[in-house]
Amino acid sequence: MFLGCRPLARQASDTYVGAMPPATAPSRDVMHRLLDGLQTLIREHLALARVELKQDLRTMGRDLATGAAGLPPLAAGFLLLMFAIASLLSLWIPAWAAFGIVALVNLAAGGAITWSGSRSIARDRIEMPCAAEIRRDREWMAALKHEARGNSASARATGSLSQPGSRPDVTPQ
Repeated sequence: MFLGCRPLARQASDTYVGAMPPATAPSRDVMHRLLDGLQTLIREHLALARVELKQDLRTMGRDLATGAAGLPPLAAGFLLLMFAIASLLSLWIPAWAAFGIVALVNLAAGGAITWSGSRSIARDRIEMPCAAEIRRDREWMAALKHEARGNSASARATGSLSQPGSRPDVTPQ
């Protein structure tokens, strides 16, 4: 003791490093636990994505139903307005021509709006980068499993040859 100071750790087990158990797990078990943890993580991510998708679809359905509730009165009002415009035009031209012109204008406007909306949807399509990442993770895990199986099989085959007094099974031809 130096001037009344106590040592920080009286024995090795009082420190964090000294309290850690010795590393006894073989690397194969560690790899197996790591792969299990990775698989669990991916499963939980997929389950969370399903739950979020269900919630988003419910919300979208509710919003769509609320928006669709106003369509019948809107359609009726639009039809009456178009009928009034066609009736007004029929004062100067025959009625069949007035209604035909109003119908053609509506068809052209509806077609243009539909075409514009479909182009906008196609342009704003959301790419899912995580789908490619999940596919790469699956390929990586499959490669690890294949590699682990190949290494364990080759280790058994070479392990039997490396024992003293053993030799390969050779049969005369």
